[in-house]
Amino acid sequence: MTAIRGRFGLSRAEFVPIVLKYELPSFLIEQYELLHYYDNDYIVNDVIKYIEERGGDLSGLSRTG
Repeated sequence: MTAIRGRFGLSRAEFVPIVLKYELPSFLIEQYELLHYYDNDYIVNDVIKYIEERGGDLSGLSRTG
């Protein structure tokens, strides 16, 4: 979660609605066996893809990384 926030330069308060809307903890728990083999950048990109596949538009967020 910290890596995702860092990628977009989001505070916790800005990030919580995204976490809740897209049920990110559930996604990460379901994918943990796969995701824990990869580095943070891979996981962040996978989460971004997951959000975008569900209609999320992250283009308005500032990508700092």
